[in-house]
Amino acid sequence: MPIELAQTKKRRPAHSFAEKKRVVELYESGLGSKRIARVMSLDDSMVRLWLRRYRAEGLESLRPYWRVSSADKPQGIRTVRRVSKDRLFSSAFEVYATTREPVSSITRRFGLNYNNFVYHVRRFHPELVAMRNRLFQSVTESAAPGTGNGLKSVNEE
Repeated sequence: MPIELAQTKKRRPAHSFAEKKRVVELYESGLGSKRIARVMSLDDSMVRLWLRRYRAEGLESLRPYWRVSSADKPQGIRTVRRVSKDRLFSSAFEVYATTREPVSSITRRFGLNYNNFVYHVRRFHPELVAMRNRLFQSVTESAAPGTGNGLKSVNEE
């Protein structure tokens, strides 16, 4: 008697909006993604994905779109993700050009890949690199000679 694959495969029901909202509440209370994943018995990558969407688009981005009527449905989940990614990059570019925060910290804060971000800035936004280098030059000129301030520009990274 052959066993059907459908009988052996365990499927978890789709995650509810309430469950995703609870993840956000725990995050807002100060817990990290790994701890939240452990507490709620979820995969860490899933928690990080939800938090990335929440930071980019807010709580509404975690609602299951397939249950929304087609009239209320956004252009599509791909479009929402694309807009989110563009907004994240725009915000990260602004922080990059106006602060001395390390690139690794910026990419971590916005959930972006470090190498991808640096490549994108150097290739498509040389004006941001120039702004950041001027920012670091003004700091190093004001520092006493011979004292390293530990700050690096994008060309030194």
